[in-house]
Parts: sequence; structure tokens; C-alpha cells
Amino acid sequence: MWDVFVQGVSWLLLIFFGGQAIIFIGLVLWTVWTDSIEPRLIPSDDIARVADDIIASYPDPELEAFARHERAWYDSDGAEQTYWYRVRRAIQSKLASQ
Repeated sequence: MWDVFVQGVSWLLLIFFGGQAIIFIGLVLWTVWTDSIEPRLIPSDDIARVADDIIASYPDPELEAFARHERAWYDSDGAEQTYWYRVRRAIQSKLASQ
């Protein structure tokens, strides 16, 4: 009788902690997707368009892109950091080629 009870509690604990582990793994995968993979899927044309807009609108476009990148960094927004990093690189390459 005691063995059945212990085995039942063992299964309940396994189910509970297994569910917690699955939820944790799902949250980690979701964070990796939203912070680093998804921003890299933004088309280069959109990045180039934003870079062109910043170059046309601001006297120091590199400083403006850096400020936006830094704001995303202070907000701890990984997706925005990646986005503005890509915009900064596009601005730097466009200004270097001029």
C-alpha cells in the first residue's frame, strides 16, 4: 500500500516539474526568437529606407542612430537593439561610400 502511494506521489511530482521545465524551455525559446532571430528577418530594404530617412533628416545621422540604439539598450529591448544596430551599420556604409 505504501509503495503505491510513494509511486503515485513520484508520478505527480514528475508531471508537475516536467510541466515547469517545458514552460521554462518555451519561455527561453520565445525570448531568443523575439530578441535575436525575428529582428534579423526584417528585410534589408526596410533597413535601408530607414537609414536613408535618417541621413536625409538629421545633420549627424550616425549620432541619431546611435541615440536610438542606446535608448533600446537602456530599455532592455533586444529586438530594437538588433534593429537599430542594423540601421547604424547601413548608415555607416552609406556615409562611407559617399
